[in-house]
Amino acid sequence: MSSPEPGGNPPEVRRHPRSPALAGLGLLVVLTAGLNKALLFRSLQYTGSDFYSFLEMTWSWLYAGRLLHDNVYGYHGAIHNFYGMLMFAPLTLLLGAYGLILGLVLVHAAAVVRVAGCEVLDRSARLMILSSALSPLAFFVFDNPRWGFHPELLYPPLALLLAVELLEGWSWRAVLLAGVIVIIKEDGAVVCAAVVLAHTAWRVSTLWRTSRNEAWRALRRGAVSLLVLTAVFLAGLALLFLTSDLFAETQATFGDRLVRSLKLLARTLEGHGRVRLPRLKDSIEILAALSLLLLLPLGRRLPKGLALFAIAVPPLVVVLLVSAAPYRFHKMLWAPRVATLMVAVVAALVFASRTPPGRRHTSLAAVLALAAVSWGGQLGLLHHMSYPIVSRIKGLASAFGPPESPLAPAEDRGLRCVAARLPRGLPVSAVWDVHPFFHRQSIVFETREEHAWQAPRLRIVRAAGDARNRAEGHCRGPVFGAFAVEAECELLPLIASCDTLGEDSP
Repeated sequence: MSSPEPGGNPPEVRRHPRSPALAGLGLLVVLTAGLNKALLFRSLQYTGSDFYSFLEMTWSWLYAGRLLHDNVYGYHGAIHNFYGMLMFAPLTLLLGAYGLILGLVLVHAAAVVRVAGCEVLDRSARLMILSSALSPLAFFVFDNPRWGFHPELLYPPLALLLAVELLEGWSWRAVLLAGVIVIIKEDGAVVCAAVVLAHTAWRVSTLWRTSRNEAWRALRRGAVSLLVLTAVFLAGLALLFLTSDLFAETQATFGDRLVRSLKLLARTLEGHGRVRLPRLKDSIEILAALSLLLLLPLGRRLPKGLALFAIAVPPLVVVLLVSAAPYRFHKMLWAPRVATLMVAVVAALVFASRTPPGRRHTSLAAVLALAAVSWGGQLGLLHHMSYPIVSRIKGLASAFGPPESPLAPAEDRGLRCVAARLPRGLPVSAVWDVHPFFHRQSIVFETREEHAWQAPRLRIVRAAGDARNRAEGHCRGPVFGAFAVEAECELLPLIASCDTLGEDSP
């Protein structure tokens, strides 16, 4: 990573007291968002397959004896370098899907506390950063409606931590954070490169007026850091191509997906596709507007923030285009994509918000006013994106009562009882809308059973289904409204006591 002078900090750095009140307020926001997400999950709001695929990756080494395996795609190590998911294993083995939510909360909380305690930033600068890091758009990314979790959701808070470390000076913590980001996904090295680009540009511009030699030194260090990150990125791609070759005959692989993506991207940029190109342009315009709104709290430092953003964002745009191409760009505004773009925003915020020596600080009132305008604009754009932020927050109302559920009470009680009595890691197949009940088991999707490590030993099916389709060796179990249990006969005694819960009280 690029570094300041041998002393470790920029010259004439003024130290500012930490902001415990700001840290406390930020933590309250993060914890509230985490509680809201947990309640949304309890209310069956996250039914997308990806949530359960990532959950499976955290513990497949234990239950299936396979590294980074999931029941949707098979060996996911042949598609993405999601090795960072293994860090969630202690949490998910204890808490199931709630472990993924808790992991997100802990990383965001660490970023909030780090910013509030950064002594080279004054209070106004800290408020500028946190007003965007905890904004409505950040809530949308944290929520990730329907899908619930993707590793890219970790990018904004981890990039924020990395940027603050580089702001204070090169340290072992910066290297450790970069290593963590790299193992999140194969484009983690690109995320680090975006932060390093913004940092190098800021360092060079800061030192140019006072010491040309130090400015050139900062530029060289930045270039070396980028070369190292490029090598790491290429090594990650080489690993993906290697694992792709090992499993190419049995499942989707990185190589095939990349080739299809590049072909579709090239055709779109050449002008082919009357729907894709307008959709791409519209998405880029919305992302640009959101980025501008996130940088707005910088106030008179906005031009510097925009310049740093423009320097940091190009490699991320390449990642976004290649990632979104297979979906014909209708997922350019998907939460994981927005999270990746936010890396350039948080890097620009951190470096542009620092008050240069001899300059007056921006008043807190001015920052709050600009943040209010920014939040208002974000809410408008989120509405345009059809994200119902008000209804998503209403989940907090069920915090001290029974879970809200789209199911009938008897169905909800019965299925929760079944899930609670099954062993952890047991392969279970369930109709789409009740997957969250079985987050401590190994969820097998009906249309992807060929990729499961084991056939389902218990199935939740529609009660009106044809009994002739029942798997061999499975017996009919309790019926809860529109749902019925079919399981290996020896499993039925485990859930026998749940049968009475399927009866509505008179």
